[in-house]
Amino acid sequence: MKAGWFSDLIFRRVFKNAGFLLSGKVATGVFGLAYLSLAARGLGIEQFGLLVLVQTYVQVITGLTTFHSWQAVIRYGAISVENDDTPGFQKLISFTTALDIGGVILGAIVAWFAAPLVGPVLGWSDEVIAYAQPYSLLILFTVIATPTGLLRLYDRFDILAWQVVITPATRLIGVTAAVLLDAPLWGYLLAWFVAGVVGGLTLVALGWREGVKQGRLNGMRWSLTGVTTTHTKIWSFCLASNFHSSLQMVTGHMSTLLVGAVATPAAAGLFKVAREVATALTKPAELLTQSIYPEFARLGSTGVWSAFGGLIRRAATLAGSAGLTVLIIMIFLGKPFLALVFGPDFSAAYGALVLLVAAAVITISGFSFDPALYAMGRPSVPLKVNVIVVLCVYVPLLVLLTEGMGPLGAGVAMLVSASLIVGTMGLWTRKELRKRI
Repeated sequence: MKAGWFSDLIFRRVFKNAGFLLSGKVATGVFGLAYLSLAARGLGIEQFGLLVLVQTYVQVITGLTTFHSWQAVIRYGAISVENDDTPGFQKLISFTTALDIGGVILGAIVAWFAAPLVGPVLGWSDEVIAYAQPYSLLILFTVIATPTGLLRLYDRFDILAWQVVITPATRLIGVTAAVLLDAPLWGYLLAWFVAGVVGGLTLVALGWREGVKQGRLNGMRWSLTGVTTTHTKIWSFCLASNFHSSLQMVTGHMSTLLVGAVATPAAAGLFKVAREVATALTKPAELLTQSIYPEFARLGSTGVWSAFGGLIRRAATLAGSAGLTVLIIMIFLGKPFLALVFGPDFSAAYGALVLLVAAAVITISGFSFDPALYAMGRPSVPLKVNVIVVLCVYVPLLVLLTEGMGPLGAGVAMLVSASLIVGTMGLWTRKELRKRI
């Protein structure tokens, strides 16, 4: 059966592209655990928690204010390429670039002026707030959505594979220097900032170079005239996909902020460690999502709906099996791993770690639902599901359980919400696909 699966050209290409990304993410995961381990040991649990909260604060503002326009580049770019419509492609890139630039400017302004308001809620002193404001300028260097979309659209996952290593490798160098110099909190934030700038600018350069190389951006005309006519419903697609991605921030980075606000910076540090380890172990699901979406987009642009179902079933079986293996390993080895890598104090994150990995396994099994619905032109479906579950189930559970159970309560909230989201998305994907077939 497996031999038959991998004889399918599209399925092989999905896993080949995911393999490219995974090769880079393995190095990224190693570097990431290394610099987190060094920072945790160098700062101690309280200061490490503050570092995590400042860094997460900026990530959340970035996610909420910037557009995830790479999805539009793939969705509408695949149609333009299929129709050999270069003017339409250039209008698309002009539109998504304008969204990217506007988003990062807005994000930097919001992050700077909101820090004094948010800081006291998160237990920040005036000194920490003063560090967070200039760190917020990192958002200006995250205009990476359109370049990322170009690389994914043109199957240049090999470039993305090594590019993703740049930021964590640079960050590891900076954190190592901070530890050796016995630097205070601002030294670690400086290491994070420099690494983010280097990684962001590199991705922008690589993405635009590939776009020019493919010939679609030669003689680029920066015009937004008629973009909504050429690419129908692009505004609603971008708004829905961006709102959906912003909601995913709630169950991701914003969870750390909520734990810090409800509990303590130390609890936020424990949750961050558990979340980062769980994310590193289950990263292949995200990589598969990134590599499978262009394939769905191509199938959708040519109306080959019958191939969707088989691709979804095959991907779910393989990804779910891999995730279950990781969960079993973490149940038996998670606690000694945390104590060894981060220090004895961080073994308290074990319960949250197991729950977060279990939630990730469920998410892994249904990783193809989102990209399938986006490719079918139904970005509103994942948005509706996530709005209801995140706002009505996840956030209330997170606040209620974290107050009494700490990071463990946040893990329970994540597991419950992941189960509801994946189950509902699976049923809806099946319904939409049957309509088209």
